Amino acid sequence: MTASTNWPNLKQPGVPLFHERDGKHVIDVDPEGAGNELVYYWKAKHQVWVEYDYEGPDDALEGYDLTGWAYVGPFLTHAQIAELLAGERERCAKECDAIAIEAASTWKAAAYDSYNRAGEAAEETAEICAQKIRNLGATP
Repeated sequence: MTASTNWPNLKQPGVPLFHERDGKHVIDVDPEGAGNELVYYWKAKHQVWVEYDYEGPDDALEGYDLTGWAYVGPFLTHAQIAELLAGERERCAKECDAIAIEAASTWKAAAYDSYNRAGEAAEETAEICAQKIRNLGATP
């Protein structure tokens, strides 16, 4: 594939987002023309593109087949999107947990009451934020 600015990793043109798993991806096969977006399948085990999901590495598209194509993005299912969002929420919640731990250790080490109350409030606030972030994906 020719180098394009829209591949997720410019050092690896032709390699899609989430290259570690099989999946559908939208490719523009005529980016300089009217545009023609098609779905192609990435086979992670062999790091190849195929036209149909049932095809294997023997059916992989050759480099010259891919010349000039532009990567549009992954074609994600609702379950995959939910999985990605859950992972991002958990990363955010862990940051809040770390802030709560830091606030707790700071205020417990402090000697005077006004600082202790502020530190305790900071710890509690961070813990509440972490819980609310984790619950964003929960069904109401």
